Amino acid sequence: MEHEKRELSDQLHGTINIPHIREPYPPIKVMEPNPQYANILLDSYAGTVSEMTAISMYLYHHYDSEDALPEFADVVEGVAIVEMFHLEILAKLIILLGGDPRYLGSNGAWWSGRYVNYLTGEPCLQIHADIQAENAAIKQYRQQIIAIDDPHVQNMLQRIIKDEQLHLSLFKKLLDKYCPRSSCHP
Repeated sequence: MEHEKRELSDQLHGTINIPHIREPYPPIKVMEPNPQYANILLDSYAGTVSEMTAISMYLYHHYDSEDALPEFADVVEGVAIVEMFHLEILAKLIILLGGDPRYLGSNGAWWSGRYVNYLTGEPCLQIHADIQAENAAIKQYRQQIIAIDDPHVQNMLQRIIKDEQLHLSLFKKLLDKYCPRSSCHP
């Protein structure tokens, strides 16, 4: 049975390259509970511009582009895994701050698959959308660092931004390598 599981895993994924920065994450802690701060983090957790949206979009782009652009498919799958880790970190911070990590944004709207920019069959446009998503996430995290006066949360968000900057760099390299400038604008 274990051999069959391993075979299935190899068929599904092979080796997954997870892009990462060799810098540890700070401890997941907060100065004190603050439901207002927890609510602010919900936007990066499961709002329109969020880890939940990034994970869903990147996995879809992985599935959709495997045949057309395998290198992109591999990179975007690894990036999705890192985003899953960010989702977990945010959930733990939200709980410590006194919030509830349900899949909704700070405005109370439930997360929706409509937030995903699918772009079926268009790997170059997918890469462009992934670049836009990373830029939006970095901008949002920077705004949250200003709004949340808790050095533990700020340090964690700064560390997450470093991952997002790496993802942005990887996507830009793929765009330059595979997509002529004229074909990558939506």
